[in-house]
Amino acid sequence: MIISGASLDILMLTPWFPNRPDGWPSRFVADSARALARQGHRVRVGVLRGLTPVGTARLASPEHRGEIDVTHFPEIEEIRLARYPTLPGGLMRKLTNRTLDRALTALASEMIAARRPDVILVQTETLAPAAQALAARMGLPVVGVLHGENSNWRYLWTNGQAERFRDALGGLDRLVVVGEPLRRFATDLSGRGDHIEVVWNGVDPAPDRPPPQLPDEAPLRLVSVANLHPAKGLNLLIAALGRLAREGDAPWHLTIIGDGPKRANLAAQIARQGLAHRITLAGPKPHEDVLATLGQSDIFVLPSWREAFGIVYLEAMAAGALCIGVEGQGPGQFLRNGETGYLVAPRSVGALVETLRPLVTGPRAEWRQIARAGTRFARDHASWDAHARALSEVLHVACARAAPYPQEARLVG
Repeated sequence: MIISGASLDILMLTPWFPNRPDGWPSRFVADSARALARQGHRVRVGVLRGLTPVGTARLASPEHRGEIDVTHFPEIEEIRLARYPTLPGGLMRKLTNRTLDRALTALASEMIAARRPDVILVQTETLAPAAQALAARMGLPVVGVLHGENSNWRYLWTNGQAERFRDALGGLDRLVVVGEPLRRFATDLSGRGDHIEVVWNGVDPAPDRPPPQLPDEAPLRLVSVANLHPAKGLNLLIAALGRLAREGDAPWHLTIIGDGPKRANLAAQIARQGLAHRITLAGPKPHEDVLATLGQSDIFVLPSWREAFGIVYLEAMAAGALCIGVEGQGPGQFLRNGETGYLVAPRSVGALVETLRPLVTGPRAEWRQIARAGTRFARDHASWDAHARALSEVLHVACARAAPYPQEARLVG
């Protein structure tokens, strides 16, 4: 029997892992693994990436590209990468599922044979079916993690996918979601809600910096960091800033960091609004450059209306920027309106205008105090070490159970 608080031998299985610690994709998965290792756990990671047919590599999802430089992750005992044949765009889903399941089973079986772990930690619903089945056969506890709500309806709910995910996620010892807004999605997908736990992701502590000394007349430095997708709400932000620009000459400049399918649309909108001199589409940047920009900014604003958690908001808070997010989304867990940041109504240009207007036109002393309160909150309550402590407790509970929940505990429907 494993005593709560004891060191665990953890086998993490994930489709996402950065090629370098400061890189893409999904740096937060590596940060979680490293934080668990700092808590004294032995952590090994098995990564599954797609191997696309000859001639279709350019169509592969970015998370399948490149190789992992394991020398940059010294805290993690072992990182092994396996590839499975996949077809772009979800073609022949059942065939891809079979090749994925076989690849995961082979990789995990080899790692378990080399050293039996105390618990399997599987990232995303995609890997859960094979991981849960293998854990059940080997008598190992298994915990899953969902990082967001998959918006691909066909992927989740057609061609037998709903049953596949329900059986797998419903059979986990614990299912972790990174934010409270994900609970409903996780319940629907797994067919039950009694095994769901909320564990926030974290941020690295930002270096202390003195409060901004720029006078109120200095241009306000706004920043957004996001994948340029519709749900991030950047078109709403541009529209709101365009309205404010037409109202007066308050000095401000917005930098948008990131790339994605809506970049051309956003560039065209900026041009139509006559804001090319006030809004910069900076493109993607290395994580260290993103953090540096956050530390040099006054306000971070991202009106994303589909945000399960929102690490970048916490990174901005920790760096000293005032943060603006959306009501009812992940950032609402740590942005207390008017106390540690601001929240606006979803998909509302008017709400953005009303929130931004006093910030860009009025005195800055009051909202700088709110920004400092946000910084204290992020550094005290949202570190990666705090994440690892909370996740460790969930893993210990799973190990104590050492058996899945009974079938009758699952929801019907």
